[in-house]
Amino acid sequence: MSYKLKIVDLDKLPPAEEFLSPRELKTYEGFKVEKRRREWLGGRYALKNLASGFFIFDIRQIEVLNRTSGQPALGVPCGCNLPVSITHSGDFAAAAIATTGMGIGVDMEVIEPRSHAWMNQSFCPEEISSSAPVFLTELWAKKEAVLKFMGVGLSLDTKDIRFINGHLQFYGRALDLWAKLGSPNVHVDVKDLDGGYKLAVASEAPLL
Repeated sequence: MSYKLKIVDLDKLPPAEEFLSPRELKTYEGFKVEKRRREWLGGRYALKNLASGFFIFDIRQIEVLNRTSGQPALGVPCGCNLPVSITHSGDFAAAAIATTGMGIGVDMEVIEPRSHAWMNQSFCPEEISSSAPVFLTELWAKKEAVLKFMGVGLSLDTKDIRFINGHLQFYGRALDLWAKLGSPNVHVDVKDLDGGYKLAVASEAPLL
């Protein structure tokens, strides 16, 4: 496996002072909405806890920064270029760090009914082999994970990233970006989590 993954329960987080840096604490205390504070804190805890296995620094010396693109990045005294990704949904947050390859993307979604309008806006007809919530939730999580892997999030049309018969295919702007990235071999893992969640991780797999 070319990545490390950490999932945390948002109801079981330690006090923020135990793992946030002074700068992160200031950001955390600035959130007005409790739900947003909780999700932000959970994502930071998951990533910092995971990153502490890579560095000898105190967890409060490891910071989670934001790139201009909005992607998270690790900040440590010695510098760091490990690709990272964060997600949260419902009562959980998760983080992933790529140990090899040029990128990583993780997305977690609650399995729930989706509208036909959302389904038609998000997917191409050839992708939709079922309208069951579990199928559509997994398909969406996989797309989100790939978009994060590519470093763009939802700025691309989700229909330009397609999973047809389980195989990932790129079209339009997504195809152009994939080529600019060196046409990496993108592999997507899917995990079923207790409580009715789907989690997808997109990473670069070595060519066989």
